[in-house]
Amino acid sequence: MDNIFKYATSEFSNDAFLCWLFSISKDRNSNVNTIDYRVSQGYLNEFCKYKGKIIICEDGVVKQEHKIDVLIKGKYDNGEKFILAIENKTSSREHSNQLERYKNYIDKNYSHIKNRHLIYYKTAIQSDIYKIKEEGYSVFQIKEIYDLLNKYEAGKSKNYILRNYFDFIKEEVELYYNFKRFNINEWDDKAFQGFFYNLLPKIEKNKNILKSKSGFGYHDNPSGGHWSLWFGNDKKKRNKNGENIGFHLNLETSNTKRKKDWLCRLIIRANERDDRSKWKKSDIEQFIGSIGEDTKHMKGEYIILAKLFQVDNESSIYDYKKLEKKIMLGLEQFIEWQNKEGFKKI
Repeated sequence: MDNIFKYATSEFSNDAFLCWLFSISKDRNSNVNTIDYRVSQGYLNEFCKYKGKIIICEDGVVKQEHKIDVLIKGKYDNGEKFILAIENKTSSREHSNQLERYKNYIDKNYSHIKNRHLIYYKTAIQSDIYKIKEEGYSVFQIKEIYDLLNKYEAGKSKNYILRNYFDFIKEEVELYYNFKRFNINEWDDKAFQGFFYNLLPKIEKNKNILKSKSGFGYHDNPSGGHWSLWFGNDKKKRNKNGENIGFHLNLETSNTKRKKDWLCRLIIRANERDDRSKWKKSDIEQFIGSIGEDTKHMKGEYIILAKLFQVDNESSIYDYKKLEKKIMLGLEQFIEWQNKEGFKKI
């Protein structure tokens, strides 16, 4: 029999699962379905950062109050009340200042409750979560969700819904981490996303990298679209037109229609202009050829200054460790080039 969550993939379906799970923590369920109750309590303990029994009010599981996906009302075993707001995402991202609006609503309408918790819950992976954390949300992405379910032994549940959910999350995590099991020419989009997610913290440890300029995402285009990881620093230099121009590194997969030609490449791109107009070759011609003899200027909306390396189907760079090593070397070359060319923080 197929897993129900193979079909129940919408955010509404995930909302329903969370509401069902939290309803198990109502006091009348404390001695029923031991594993299910433990998982429900485990979620609440992690989300509320509280060690102890947590009781949900009889009417304390609410959907779509002020468009908040899931709102939980209850109390701790010390008698203190709490409010828990969850923004649930699958493949989409936050938008329209929704996180700020939900936080303001909670702060205004539940100001009488000291313990107010905000959760960003995503059954996929996302890179630029620092803004989400700045809004006061604790972030649980698919790997953290799997770890949480595993910690409280959801896989041992006899409940069809909970066991299906655990199996679904486990299978999704394995897809993202296939980059560790397969050669690069066997990676699909999720494997590349998993590699980007695993690599980004290592890149951001470099003191020359500005974290707010790092991230990864999908770029749609007429050639089928591709995934890319961008990172760089905030150093800039004035060009002959008096503009402050900066560059960043971009590790990108091939467009869907070009996969037979190459798999991924590390390139140096010009940053977006302040007025968002396109760069021209003449705008950055002073930098052409200044990175090395094996580099070549390439055109593009966000103009490509150079290609540091490219992984082809028959490349000797066949596993993630070799690719990671090559990327980190490219990062050092990029920083060295910037220093040599006189780029400064402006």
